[in-house]
Amino acid sequence: MTSRLTIPFIILTAIAAACNVPSQPDGSSLITQAQQVWVGDWHAVWQIEWGGAPVRGPLVAEIWHAGNGRLRIETLEAPTVALSGLTLVSDGDTSWLYDLRQNRAEAKPAGQARIPLASDALDATDWLLKEASRATTRARAAGREMLESGLADRVAVEWSNGDRATLWVHAESGLPARIELHSAVWGEATFTTRSIDPAAGKPAELFTFQPPPGVEVVTRP
Repeated sequence: MTSRLTIPFIILTAIAAACNVPSQPDGSSLITQAQQVWVGDWHAVWQIEWGGAPVRGPLVAEIWHAGNGRLRIETLEAPTVALSGLTLVSDGDTSWLYDLRQNRAEAKPAGQARIPLASDALDATDWLLKEASRATTRARAAGREMLESGLADRVAVEWSNGDRATLWVHAESGLPARIELHSAVWGEATFTTRSIDPAAGKPAELFTFQPPPGVEVVTRP
């Protein structure tokens, strides 16, 4: 039988335990966190699906990102042969697109070489993170879920024009872990991270490209 002294003790213990539970960040704070981490050093494997696009996916790509425009993308799984075995490497000045299947490498000014779906997903994520912080946008925290890449906070984003998106922010790294986008500009798209590595200091050689011997090299201004 519980004594009269035990009951207040139980109540006080429950209150103390509740006070020690960290509160979930609000939607705006999660968006700001994702914006800050997104422009830094990170490494992730993404699965990209795009409803209504000429090539819908899924495309699985491994992405390394660093400051000053440095980027590396490798396609791991592709819905078409044309997207298989592609590598994009940018050192911030020059971008190379290497096609292993065709044994061909093309050099362009930074930002002009692209891999369909993968480069589009990066652009769409840039757009989402910028637009989600505008005054006309409503962003609210909507819970926490366990995804393939780890625990993530879900943020629902709505625009006055009817566009909407759901963004999951990786709890450990602050990076986008999943995006569901419904937009007049971008259409219907889903980007899901299979893994996220937020470690800083990516090796410089990841962002430089030396054409292998025998590769056809095309250079364009």
